[in-house]
Amino acid sequence: MPQTGLKKLIYTLNTSIHGIMKPGQLLVLVIASALILSLAIVLLKGGVLTQEYEYKPPAYLSVREVDVKPVVVTGADVEVNVTAYITHGGGESRNASMLLRAISSETGLLAAQASAPIPEVPETAVEKTLVVSQHLKVERNSGYDLKMVLFDNGSIRDSGSVSIRGLNALTPESKRTGITLEKIDFLVTDVSAGRVSIRLDIYLENRGAEPSENLKLIVKARQADSNLLADKQSSETGVIANESTAVKSVQLDVPDGYNYIAEVELWRGDVLINSWEEPVLLAPTKTVPKESVEKPVKIEVSKFVREEGVPGKEEFPVPIPTPVPKEPGFEVLAAITALIVIVALRRRLKW
Repeated sequence: MPQTGLKKLIYTLNTSIHGIMKPGQLLVLVIASALILSLAIVLLKGGVLTQEYEYKPPAYLSVREVDVKPVVVTGADVEVNVTAYITHGGGESRNASMLLRAISSETGLLAAQASAPIPEVPETAVEKTLVVSQHLKVERNSGYDLKMVLFDNGSIRDSGSVSIRGLNALTPESKRTGITLEKIDFLVTDVSAGRVSIRLDIYLENRGAEPSENLKLIVKARQADSNLLADKQSSETGVIANESTAVKSVQLDVPDGYNYIAEVELWRGDVLINSWEEPVLLAPTKTVPKESVEKPVKIEVSKFVREEGVPGKEEFPVPIPTPVPKEPGFEVLAAITALIVIVALRRRLKW
């Protein structure tokens, strides 16, 4: 039988090996054979041992310049655009990013943060500049240190910072307008029953590049000492051409004998854009240098009344009489007579 012959052969070889080798020598032979077999398999799979190791340098990232620009300004917040100019060199960058943090300059606490990806760049021998931008929203009533950290494949490559201050000086978009108040002229138009009518000529200049929109004007007269509102009127600016000045007139009626603060407010819908103040003194005071006290100055407001469209009366100077020289009369005759009498008396006495 074939199987019987194979079994006899294996039995014969086994008996021969046991008869020739000791157990320890057999173990060494098995281990050596396994090592040779493993080495042969590795060599057959592609000659890994013959490949050389290739060194790849890490990417070099560095912050060179930073620009910060306001994008959206509201009454409470400011959204800024932070643009970083990053130098890349060396190896290929992988999973690179820029972490941007806003640290309050007053408290040192983290106010906001955001992250932006850095474009992947292959290995290069020449440095390249990458531009990375990120928006960040912060409160308008504080200053901040903007800190940037550059990451590449989970490792920090560089960092930098820039400070922003005075955000309160930025005008919110809802309050932006090219209109500004140049001056106010006050004209008394009537005085009656203890009340004074004052016309305010308001000079508004549009310093914007475009014609202005039609905005609302609210004009108030507020008593200076008590802060009580004496009168209030509304008007409109109308459309003012760019780099032009328009004069808007508003009439106020206030009690006589008080000092006032004239307030002009500029509104866009329900938003107060700007306001200005000018004093109107109907009861001014003056300071006496020696006593350093204020004394009231009496002003007759009626003398300042000016009627529109009616020419004022011409005033002519009052003629001053010129003295006329007197002609000789009885006074000269009496003097001559007295002289004659005196001469006659002296002659009689001599006799």
